[in-house]
Amino acid sequence: MSTPDHSQSASSYDTVVAMLAAQLEIDAATILPDTELATLGVDSLTVAELIFDLEDKFDITLGDERPSLVVVQDIVDNIDRYRNAKPAA
Repeated sequence: MSTPDHSQSASSYDTVVAMLAAQLEIDAATILPDTELATLGVDSLTVAELIFDLEDKFDITLGDERPSLVVVQDIVDNIDRYRNAKPAA
C-alpha cells in the first residue's frame, strides 16, 4: 500500500478547484475541501464534464464505478486514489 503524496493531493485539489471555478464561473476562493457540490450548483452533467477533464489532465481512467461525490474533497480523494494506483511510467 502506498503512502499518500501530500504534494500530489495538493496538486489534485488545486486542479479540481480551478476546473470547478472555471466551469461554474465562480471565485475559486469560495471553494473549500468540505464545500458540498450541491451548494455550488453542481449537477450530474457538471460532474461528468469535470470527470472527463480530470481524466484527460491526469491521464487516468476513473471507470464506470464512481463513488458518491458529496463534497469537493471526495473528488480529490478519488483522483488521488487512481493516480496512486497508476503504474509509474
